[in-house]
Amino acid sequence: MRLSVINLPSRADRRVQFLAWNERPGVEIAFVEAVVGAAADRADLAGRNLIAADAANFSAGAIGNALSHHKLWAEAAQTQTPVFVCEDDACLRGDFAAQAAGALAQLAPGWDVVFLGYNTNATIAAQSADGLKVLLNFDESAKKSAGYFDNFARMAAPAPAPLLCFQAWGTLAYALSPQGAAKLLQLCFPLSGKTEIMMFGQNRMLKPYTLDGMINVALQRAPVNAYCVFPPLAVSSNDVAGSDVVTR
Repeated sequence: MRLSVINLPSRADRRVQFLAWNERPGVEIAFVEAVVGAAADRADLAGRNLIAADAANFSAGAIGNALSHHKLWAEAAQTQTPVFVCEDDACLRGDFAAQAAGALAQLAPGWDVVFLGYNTNATIAAQSADGLKVLLNFDESAKKSAGYFDNFARMAAPAPAPLLCFQAWGTLAYALSPQGAAKLLQLCFPLSGKTEIMMFGQNRMLKPYTLDGMINVALQRAPVNAYCVFPPLAVSSNDVAGSDVVTR
């Protein structure tokens, strides 16, 4: 399995940590240089239909992150097989390669995207194969225990269940089919705050300001065949203080 891992050139610390957790037989790690959002020309991006006039709420970091994924999606749309994308703060479960492949094998043809990892500090909205809908909310206290991520990176456990997904936060680790890449390119760009996200379980709406917000708009309002696995096969600390996307 080849993993495309998005990483800023300045974050050598994350490359070192990613390899320490995730380098293992059966996984080929390919670091992909992330786009530096602060260096992006918004006027040029608008001219190329990558951002809209109402995208002022997208920070430079959010734009850089979105463009980094956009590049991989454009490549994925031209392939014949699914691609696997990770961000550089992902910690993969020890049996990630086998279980990710097994999850994809359970899906009917025509799937677009599968979230193999996601932010566990936000609500996930999903549906089982028999039509039961569920909101997943996690207690993250286990992540604070000593050795949690090192242990997760070595852990083998029962196969996760793939669930239809209508809301997932983060672009931590996912698989994308060629047709799914083409759909997301069309639905998520230009980046825009025009269409609000329905925040399931919170009875409120939110204007998107990051790529995962745009993805959620697409999941909620377009025919995207999206899935998430439960439990997740990738986790992160969700550390805002160390984020290159969220404005601090």
